[in-house]
Amino acid sequence: MIGENGQLFGWSEATWLCLDQFGILVGDIMLVLSIVATVWAFWWRDRLRRWLLRGSLPVSAEQAEDTECWDGLLFTVSRPELPEWVLESRKPRTIALLATTDSKPAADAIVQAARKRNIGIIGPALLADPDDPAEARDQSLRLLQRLRESGQQHIAVDVTGGKTPMSIGAFLAAGQANADVLYVVSEYDRDLKKPDTRSARIRCISRAETS
Repeated sequence: MIGENGQLFGWSEATWLCLDQFGILVGDIMLVLSIVATVWAFWWRDRLRRWLLRGSLPVSAEQAEDTECWDGLLFTVSRPELPEWVLESRKPRTIALLATTDSKPAADAIVQAARKRNIGIIGPALLADPDDPAEARDQSLRLLQRLRESGQQHIAVDVTGGKTPMSIGAFLAAGQANADVLYVVSEYDRDLKKPDTRSARIRCISRAETS
């Protein structure tokens, strides 16, 4: 529909120029928003992980009783403080560790803490690709099987530590192996630059099915 002025719909050339500029502006705004979203997801990935677990998976997020304990615990490892607090407060018989090359020193510290408490240790198993949830799931399933074979019946997976794909993979493995899924919440001590275990609480975000 070309108008007498040779422009589509008979609109003026100035009108079309304004529409072109508006389209470019909208495109630039969308690009900036995409960059901001990417940066936010990187810097706030732990909050994103908690939202993902809470909003997209069948979870309850109930606070575990202070007296509730598990025979076997699988930890996804990034730092040692909260796993060590769990060992002290819940006293499992055996633990298994899923770590990366970067978090291996933290896993070694957890191993030493477990040995001091005469707790059995499986692993650490190291991921070749920390960003592959499928590998984390498969490794977690093997660790959970070894916990079963060691005689542990009441088993949980603590997904507090590690990268987001590790936690997702371990969560999926817990579902397949019918294990509880735990998350430790605590305040962060900015002076000491580590979690404040005095405020630590265990949340059970998924329960194993009982027969």
